[in-house]
Amino acid sequence: MEQPLKNTHSIAKKKASFEQIMMWLTTISFILILLGIGIGTIVREDRVRSQLENRTLAQSVDPTVEGVATGKDMLKLETYFTDQLLLRGTFVEIQALLSKDVFRQPFRNGIYTAKNDYMIEPSASGNVKIPQAFEQFVKEVDRPVYMALAPSKTVIAERDQLIPSYVESNADARYEGMLTGFKTAGMTNLSLEDLQLKDYFKTDHHWNIDGATKAYQAITKGMDLTTTLPPGHLRKEDQHDYYGSLARKTTLAYAPAGDRLDYYAPAFFKGIDVCYEGTCHRPVIDESFVEQEGDYVDRYEVFLRGNHGIMSMKSEANQDRPTILVLKDSFANPVLPFLAKSANLEVVDIRYVPKSFDVSQFAKQKQVDSVLFLHNANIAGLMKTYQDKL
Repeated sequence: MEQPLKNTHSIAKKKASFEQIMMWLTTISFILILLGIGIGTIVREDRVRSQLENRTLAQSVDPTVEGVATGKDMLKLETYFTDQLLLRGTFVEIQALLSKDVFRQPFRNGIYTAKNDYMIEPSASGNVKIPQAFEQFVKEVDRPVYMALAPSKTVIAERDQLIPSYVESNADARYEGMLTGFKTAGMTNLSLEDLQLKDYFKTDHHWNIDGATKAYQAITKGMDLTTTLPPGHLRKEDQHDYYGSLARKTTLAYAPAGDRLDYYAPAFFKGIDVCYEGTCHRPVIDESFVEQEGDYVDRYEVFLRGNHGIMSMKSEANQDRPTILVLKDSFANPVLPFLAKSANLEVVDIRYVPKSFDVSQFAKQKQVDSVLFLHNANIAGLMKTYQDKL
């Protein structure tokens, strides 16, 4: 006997109903998540600064009719919501974790983590042309001009063959070319070639206290200054893990382990008067930066509280010392406290001075005895600024 056919129309109807339910559940869930994140972003108190990105975050905007009409306020609002997004840091960390452990990407934001856990930033940029302004400055200032140009961590990593062969990186050749260019400009090179990879942080582009100490010794020897090294018992170690600039670019997913930031106790630098922004008696070592909690605290700012446009460092007891004009970037910060034990310093970071600032006039005004350029090899971006300010 022939079997009756099942009601296929009814089965298809039930299947379609189930698919519709799942579709609506997915849609509603997605909308609720977006609403939750949006409301949470609005209700939560705005964060002022991001440790992860080491920058100030956009704050709330009061729209105006003109601003909305031109679109300027809408762009500001977009930046504000992007910066203040609820769980922003968590999303960034998850995305980095997926890139490393799921997609097996060895690079993130151009940074490579080598087998010895050192984070390296290869650079394929071409040679850096040294502006004519350096030669003119040497002649105009009429004082001995020295250059202490530290090899960047990338330079040393290239020499140690830590960068994969398939990655183009020209940091070493560029560094050697810069040394030749500064020498041609009439500057005396204070060699820092003895620096090794262990003299640098693993997760940061700066040198550690050992590298800074080596630099100080090379500088004082080359400039014929007295070298005063601290006793070992004054060396202190921050008990927190330090995740530096390269770890902030990649997140902890690419940083196998944190560094330890060592520094010397403030007592060793007693008697050095630090002045900037119209105020003197600033701390040489500010331990509040190593006492803060958080994975991405910029603990490197323990040295002089970071960067300042114009700063002086003088001995309160002995003013009868040579005065050196130091032109620097952040690499100099842990070296300057040592150097201030050997000479009075006038310090300029040209990244943070007014556009009208003239280095030559400043050197004459301060009646300096010599000039020291204290940088690392990654200063290609400063050449235009020096061209305008020397």
